[in-house]
Amino acid sequence: MLTVIGDLLADVVVLGASSFEVGTDNPAVITHTRGGSAANVAVAAAASVPVRFIGRVGADAEGDALARTLEAAGVDVRVQRGGRTGSIVILVDDTAERTMLTDRGAAAELGPVDPEWLAGTRWLHLPLYGFAAPVSRDALLGACRWAHAHGVPVSLDLSSVAAMRDLGAAALEGIMTDAAPDVVFANADEARLLEELGLRHPDRSVFVVKRGAQPVLVTGDEGTVEVPVEPVADVVDTTGAGDAFAAGYLAAALAGEAPPGCAKAGAGSARGALRRPGAI
Repeated sequence: MLTVIGDLLADVVVLGASSFEVGTDNPAVITHTRGGSAANVAVAAAASVPVRFIGRVGADAEGDALARTLEAAGVDVRVQRGGRTGSIVILVDDTAERTMLTDRGAAAELGPVDPEWLAGTRWLHLPLYGFAAPVSRDALLGACRWAHAHGVPVSLDLSSVAAMRDLGAAALEGIMTDAAPDVVFANADEARLLEELGLRHPDRSVFVVKRGAQPVLVTGDEGTVEVPVEPVADVVDTTGAGDAFAAGYLAAALAGEAPPGCAKAGAGSARGALRRPGAI
């Protein structure tokens, strides 16, 4: 069982957001989808391995609907409820790059995770977003302690340069030390910021750096390996591609694949996410 803890949110994706004329109408293609990094990973992995999602949504109809979409995708859903469900507005420009306006709502208030919800976990995956608020940070670190006590590998996705900057070097270093992840995922910008902050991935962890169309860098005890990436010519939207990569990587890891092979599987999973608007 792959267990993913973090955000389940409502995504509003706006295609055609390269330029705006203030004070009047701006034509766009707008889609409403289920989002949240952790939820994306859960759905993308569910086709390959048993997956459980743990998070918090509002005590509202939107939270109910989002939870049902995960269940329909084959995910075992365990959610706390309270407050209002969070949302993200995603502006996608003509190059398929996205800018996000985020209101995490109830997701930021995740409380302690019931140990029974973690039973059967063989791998625990955590996006950095869940560590942004002190309450949810404590909940995730509690889950990490459970994982370490039960010999369960942990992976951490650095997720966002904005989230990293907001946390700051000291808090980010503390999170990586306390979470003690076996695998750390980053894109090129996140890896660069980690270095600028004077930090590095924890000792004995595998550091996986996604670099778009360039080879993925996989760094472990034996050095760095470059894993080629098949180019995608018809990119529509990069939203969720990193989450799809993590899902493919973790499914391969649970099947016993070595890190370079896991990265190859992750890159294959990400290609599908690049060809459609919105999250997975």
